[in-house]
Amino acid sequence: MNNIPEYSVSEITNLTKNILEENFGLIKVRGEISKVKEFKGHYYFSLKDENYILNSVCWSRNIDFLNIKPEEGLEVFAQGKLTTYAKGSISNYQLQVEQIDAHGEGALLKIFELRKKKLEEEGLFDNKYKKPIPVYPKKIGIITSPSGSVIMDIIDRIKKRYPTHLELFPVTVQGVKAANEIISGINFFNKNSKVDIIIIARGGGGAEDFLAFNDEGVVRKVFDSKIPIISAIGHETDFTLIDFVADIRAATPTAAAEIAVPDIKNLYKELFQQFKRLNFALNTFLSRIIKNLSNIKKLLNYKTLYNSLNHNKKDLEILKKNLNNYILNIKKNKMLKFENSNSRLENLSIKNVLKRGYSIVREHNKKNIIKTHKIASGKLIDIELFDGIVTANITLKK
Repeated sequence: MNNIPEYSVSEITNLTKNILEENFGLIKVRGEISKVKEFKGHYYFSLKDENYILNSVCWSRNIDFLNIKPEEGLEVFAQGKLTTYAKGSISNYQLQVEQIDAHGEGALLKIFELRKKKLEEEGLFDNKYKKPIPVYPKKIGIITSPSGSVIMDIIDRIKKRYPTHLELFPVTVQGVKAANEIISGINFFNKNSKVDIIIIARGGGGAEDFLAFNDEGVVRKVFDSKIPIISAIGHETDFTLIDFVADIRAATPTAAAEIAVPDIKNLYKELFQQFKRLNFALNTFLSRIIKNLSNIKKLLNYKTLYNSLNHNKKDLEILKKNLNNYILNIKKNKMLKFENSNSRLENLSIKNVLKRGYSIVREHNKKNIIKTHKIASGKLIDIELFDGIVTANITLKK
């Protein structure tokens, strides 16, 4: 028993620390990231597999150099060194992370699909939220790297197609800082700059290079933008999550420039056609006016006017004569109808009726026509004939 080494707690702790840090000075650990926390610029998280969990930390001084930001559920290779630290009076060990790389494209694709499904179910990709792109933008905001071919291609294409004002918000298009810088660019254009369109662009790359454009915060910020956004990430076969939420997805940055502005050559052609149509319409209108003025001039000529008035005077005399004849004919017809009606009324008068041999029997010295029930022997009656009145005594025969 006397030969067994003896250590204090502090000594064994320091010995363990030395063994770990000397033998695991720089290693790669494969695992799934979980329990991500950001505190005072540092990232604290765990790396886990099916059996164990390894505490990990990435200090703020290393964050800007990471290829991938620590994200929940992402399977990665974390590069760093093992160190020990005391939490209270308990000794622990952790991985101090200096670099993070995805564990193959399959891991990134898994995160992509899960996040896409989540955002799609929330309705962020619905077409009803898409904003129209202005046809003639006065100013275009561009969020991309200030160096490289992407910005030059966009500037060159817009300059050739439809020269307009451009404003660049420079960002890094990959790495840990990229997502926050892109969000800052969208905020800047929405709050501080009067642009009509925003283009978010970067060149081609691998799945890891597009991580910033699949960041959930970036996707939500694109959705919230009041200014229409064109996404132009990578090549035609490359897709990122902001492609689904942007108002228009362009296959390439150059294609984004073509979508953002019209072709001035086509505008000139269309303008020329419009000018030709307007010129034709104006010439036709003026020709008609000149012709009408010429006709009016002819009418205002003394001889023409005199002949016209003389001709009209003859027409008026003929019209007057015809009107008089028409009125006389109407009057004659009306008189004939009146005479016929008057003759019929005259034939129906009492005297004319009496002339035809009829008589009227009245009570004596009265105007009442006698009725059969008042006829009695010995009564006097008056009989009115055509030429006078005869008084008679009634004698009834038995």
